[in-house]
Amino acid sequence: MSLSSEVLQEANKAIINDPKKCRDELVPKLKDLTERIQMLSWSLHQNFIDTYFNFTPTKSLEQLNYKNRKANIISDYAKFQEDVQLKHEKSEKKEAIEEFDSNCKKLAKSMESFHDLCAVVEGKAVLDKANHEFGRYNYTEAMVSVRELQNKLRRLTFEGNGVKALANLNCQAETQLALYTAQLSIEMEDIFTWSQKKGGNFMSYSLSVQQSDPGLVQKILKSLYVTERMHAELAMFSHFFIEQLLHDVIRHHCEIFTEDHIGALVFNIKINLNEDKKPNFQTIFNNLTAIFEFLQSTLGSQFEADKTFIQVFAESVCDKFFNKIIEDCIRGNLPSCDSSYQNYKNIVVELDSFNKFLIELKFVEAANSPLNKYIDDTECVLYNKKCDKLLSDVRNLLNQSLSYGTIVVGTDFDVQMESLWDLTPREVVYDLNNPLFMPKCVVSQNVKRIMSLVVEHLEESEKLPQRYADRLVMYIKDIAVMYQCIVPKKFKTNLECCPLDIALFFNNCMYLAHGLLGPPWRNALRAALAERLNAALLECVQDLRVLALEKMSLYLHKQKTAIVHNIEANELPWSHESYETLDRGVNHATGALRELRAAWQHVLPRRMYELCACALLQALCGALLARVFADARPVREELVYMLAGRFDDTIAEIDALFEEPIQLETKVEVWSKFCLMPELLRAQLLELAERWRRDQRLASTYTCEEIRLIVRMRFPDDHYRFRILKDIQ
Repeated sequence: MSLSSEVLQEANKAIINDPKKCRDELVPKLKDLTERIQMLSWSLHQNFIDTYFNFTPTKSLEQLNYKNRKANIISDYAKFQEDVQLKHEKSEKKEAIEEFDSNCKKLAKSMESFHDLCAVVEGKAVLDKANHEFGRYNYTEAMVSVRELQNKLRRLTFEGNGVKALANLNCQAETQLALYTAQLSIEMEDIFTWSQKKGGNFMSYSLSVQQSDPGLVQKILKSLYVTERMHAELAMFSHFFIEQLLHDVIRHHCEIFTEDHIGALVFNIKINLNEDKKPNFQTIFNNLTAIFEFLQSTLGSQFEADKTFIQVFAESVCDKFFNKIIEDCIRGNLPSCDSSYQNYKNIVVELDSFNKFLIELKFVEAANSPLNKYIDDTECVLYNKKCDKLLSDVRNLLNQSLSYGTIVVGTDFDVQMESLWDLTPREVVYDLNNPLFMPKCVVSQNVKRIMSLVVEHLEESEKLPQRYADRLVMYIKDIAVMYQCIVPKKFKTNLECCPLDIALFFNNCMYLAHGLLGPPWRNALRAALAERLNAALLECVQDLRVLALEKMSLYLHKQKTAIVHNIEANELPWSHESYETLDRGVNHATGALRELRAAWQHVLPRRMYELCACALLQALCGALLARVFADARPVREELVYMLAGRFDDTIAEIDALFEEPIQLETKVEVWSKFCLMPELLRAQLLELAERWRRDQRLASTYTCEEIRLIVRMRFPDDHYRFRILKDIQ
């Protein structure tokens, strides 16, 4: 570096580092800029007030040399800012020059106000140019420029008359934009029209798109999109498309054809109202495909934007479109549960094809299509229909009377086998790996049908994926719960008063419990499904058994109470009247037993019938014996023999309750005692004493006090009876 250059560099550095010298150089520029901005701002403000407040413009912007003065001010201000910034960056001394900085801030504020005034005074030119462009069919440029002007004006604030002038400018911009929008709507109505015509047996829809000036169509559509007016213009068509056109295309057969009119292409849909049969999936999807292709090939081909015409149209109708397709077309036309699985798959193929068409058309995104669940989870849809039908069929069957139709189930086995009817207490009631004995009995036909439906449903589920196993189990569990809840409530009176219905309900519950355990399921179904069934249904099985036993126990308790009450409902001591009361009570009890035999003997399983009958016999025999021992006072010989005869008749009637002889002494606790009573009533005094000493069966059945009571009741009080009573100990 030369000596002269070094000297010049040091001089410049000294000037820059000297705040006073820097200020002296920049202050004149600052004052000049400030004066120029103030002068032009005043002129612009006056122009704005004259134009939009007084409406009598004096000097035009050209007369004010506005463009050159504005450009020079903006350029000089930018250079001034650079100089100020350079001073702050290179200055090694950072002493603040408060007055200079304050003036710089004022200049910045003046510049902001200057820009605001520029925006409003240029507003008239912007609006005039927009009118010019709109007249040349440059709709987009015109409307966008007015929109941008409005956005600028919204950020401005003035004082005094400037407020009213700004409001007038805003009003003019809004009016101008409204006129453009209205004109675009008129143009759109000329481009795209639709109509509906109804005849006696048909309904016709027509969609017409102008083809005479594609360039104008393109400009109109682009302007509507850019100005976000497309949705508003398509609102009426969207409503027409969903509520009328789509509605009828789904429900009726139609004929589609196009016509070339002068400068327009017309798409016609003729609906046949006389056809009662609804169109199938393929017909509906083909018709909708044709409608979408017409819209895309006419309006869509002229639509130049970042979205297609169909995409914009879909934003208005997508949700309603798919809801209507699903509710009115898919769900209403899915094949019945009785249809083959292949038939259902064919429908899904049609669904998949239509879904892919809508995705390619960009009507819906692939991941967001509501049709996906009907395509990807075909088994689920079919399975849900089958399950819903299963529950519906079960509900209908549960409304049938218990005795509406009956059927014999089960088999008689001579060999003792494990059974759900076995009421013997044990730690393990049944083994899930082994079949269970189903005793012969009568059940309601509706219950057998319910169990058949469950088995059919399980067999069908073997064709479906593993993920439906849990849902299947819950449906079957619901069936068991439905039976426990609905039938007892619906037939409450029958289960309290009608012996046949009580027996059938008992058998039905046990039959369902037996059926829910399967053949067992581990031998018939997949291991995972069998495990879920066993785990979920064991509780239902136990609940059904408990409910069956509860209803049967309540009825038996009611019958036992009635038997005991009728036998004990007479006054002591013994007389002809008290005997007649006893006789009526016993006749009532044996009559009730005969009715139960007629209702239960060939309905309940044999062992269950014996248990129920023996429970009532225990009450009858015990009550009759208790009545005999209730009074120890002497009874006339005639009444004693009548009582003995009553016991003999009762024993004969009890034997007639069973088709085959059974060992009642092992099932009725007091049976042996009951059978000995007529013999004791007829025996003589010495015979009673002798039998007590020698007959072990009598000693094991009766107590000493009971024999002594019979002696007191039958024989007079004398020294002979006293001696016999003394021997009976």
